[in-house]
Amino acid sequence: MTAYETLLAQARVHYQVPEATTVTAVDQLLGAWGAISFDVTPHLDSLTDEFVDCSLLAAGYTIVDPPLLQARASSVEHENAEWPPQEADDFDFAPEVLAWNAIQNELAGLQRLIILIELAAADPARVGNFRVHGFGQWVRESLWAATGVLPKDPGSPAQSSTLYRRAFALQGRSC
Repeated sequence: MTAYETLLAQARVHYQVPEATTVTAVDQLLGAWGAISFDVTPHLDSLTDEFVDCSLLAAGYTIVDPPLLQARASSVEHENAEWPPQEADDFDFAPEVLAWNAIQNELAGLQRLIILIELAAADPARVGNFRVHGFGQWVRESLWAATGVLPKDPGSPAQSSTLYRRAFALQGRSC
């Protein structure tokens, strides 16, 4: 067993997640956390960036459970959250802009997460990357432990996230 595999085994115990390396297994894991399918198509330009390969995008999910998200958020995430949102003068915007503004407010206010799952290029049944939008470092770290995939976007791990930080160090990356 490699050092990385040993670390993953420890992480799965720590984060209390099963091994979930396939898209199907991740779908089940996210469902257990209350995630539902989310159509990313209307918001694809806003949700994809240098951390997401659109050609490998397999699925989008959302968790809209403010009590859960607030309970699982780190102290830093709580400090940076903004809820309720500032009132905006929305009457001049198209409906799709208003919809995206509402989603952004929910993401910024610990009201919603959006999770994007990418396929592995070499094996389309497996997860190759994921991206978490919103204050959901716990989801990011738990998905790493379950999938064994270090996301392109490490997020903002707390100093106490030693297993997650060690995984990046073992792969020659910083977070």
